[in-house]
Amino acid sequence: MKILLSSNKKILNKYLKEHTKIGFIPTASELDDDRWYMEKDRDDLMNNYDLIIIDITNETKEEILDKFNSVDAIFVAGGNAFYLLQQLRLKDVVSELIDFANEKIYIGSSAGSCIACPNIDYLGNLDDKNDAPLLKDYEALNLINGYILPHYKSSEEYTKLIDDTIKQYKDLNFIILTNSDAVIVNDRDNYEIVNTD
Repeated sequence: MKILLSSNKKILNKYLKEHTKIGFIPTASELDDDRWYMEKDRDDLMNNYDLIIIDITNETKEEILDKFNSVDAIFVAGGNAFYLLQQLRLKDVVSELIDFANEKIYIGSSAGSCIACPNIDYLGNLDDKNDAPLLKDYEALNLINGYILPHYKSSEEYTKLIDDTIKQYKDLNFIILTNSDAVIVNDRDNYEIVNTD
């Protein structure tokens, strides 16, 4: 199962038992001076679940995969989706993350949701591609046959950027999420949007 969010994690209580062991990937936020949104996700999850931090950038591939094997779910936190994908590629763990998502529970928040899409090229208005200079293409995890646009209506400026993205990429199947929405993915073509409030 895949659970794709903007930010509201209430939906997790429906699918995860208390003290479920979750691998938490904070990588997408590494370049930000203020990582309050990632810290909030981490702290909220620590109240109900047993968290293991998975540091994609600084751990070895072997250490990362050992942690993948030790947890029941993986939560990929928000930040810059391009940087996140670059770091996953550099550690050569993308295929293992896809396998995990197809066998256990993958939870993506914001950027973590976006990399579940087939490709993240469409995010150029929302995230800075220059933060991932080593990323040569934008093929992502392809866990869902749609393109997530998170945080709709969270601010006037951000909503305008999303509206501009929709106009720019008219052929894409966009899944637009407010901060109260989540997508429950059973398989690539079978998913539903639910309100988490």
